[in-house]
Amino acid sequence: MATVTPQMVKELRESTLAGMADCKKALDEAQGDMEKAVVILRERGLASAAKKAGRAASEGVVASVVNADNSKGFLVEVNCETDFVTRNDDFQAFVAEISKTIETKQPADLAALHALPSSKGGTLEEAAKNLVAKIGENIMVRRFGTLGSATTLVTSYVHAGGRVGVLVELAGEGIAKQRTNPALVEVAKDVALQVAAMKPGYLSREGIPAAALESEKEVFATQYRNQGKPENIIPKIVLSRVETWYKEACLVEQPFVKDDGKNVAAHVTSTGKSLGIADLRVVNFIRLELGEGVEKKSVDFATEVAAQIADAKK
Repeated sequence: MATVTPQMVKELRESTLAGMADCKKALDEAQGDMEKAVVILRERGLASAAKKAGRAASEGVVASVVNADNSKGFLVEVNCETDFVTRNDDFQAFVAEISKTIETKQPADLAALHALPSSKGGTLEEAAKNLVAKIGENIMVRRFGTLGSATTLVTSYVHAGGRVGVLVELAGEGIAKQRTNPALVEVAKDVALQVAAMKPGYLSREGIPAAALESEKEVFATQYRNQGKPENIIPKIVLSRVETWYKEACLVEQPFVKDDGKNVAAHVTSTGKSLGIADLRVVNFIRLELGEGVEKKSVDFATEVAAQIADAKK
């Protein structure tokens, strides 16, 4: 009987996306024959993930987890291919397990989250691949973010049943003693709602990369040239337009959604003073919108059905 090496298991796992233990069993049964092992995995429905992993997964849910003392928060995006699967009990249980694992283990990044153990055995990454084989759609934990420290307050806002998730982090002298103050949490949630609704690209003008700012200036300059503005006045008009853009792109400069007579920074500062935190301010945010950045393929119904029939015959 051929010896099954760890390298063989690794190669089979990479080519099929099946779990490590399943790959080892298949190779043992196939006596080390890689092609036979792939057939064994496919027959058991464990290699189907390899085929489905390339399909666009733009549905799913964005979920949030925040510590009880509001010191740290997490956002995670779990994707599938269709809204129908989002309502599947197994998918929802998987999302619930991920949220619980995040709450208890507090991973630092996406790679750390993937590597955490699943209650069903193996890692969460392997659990996702097993779910692919069971449900028949591409499923992945695609994005993860975390904010917070011992000296800040974090809160979250999830909109439209998990289509948009936001974390907002506030800082200020003595904020740690008031992290569970309902009035302070409320102002943080108001800012999170602002982020969800207004989609700021940056926290403040100081955080805009120089290349991004120059790109915007060039776009504005080209627009004015196309409008026939004299070349000698374009730089001055561009500067004015950039100031308007800051109020659109930068969270702290946006008009506050609940009182557009002041911007977000002014609202947060004034609320902080009323609570005895003179320097209350927004220091960071994360916004995840479901399926953002995923290329959605447009396939007509007849073509999709034909592809499914062909796939079933393989």
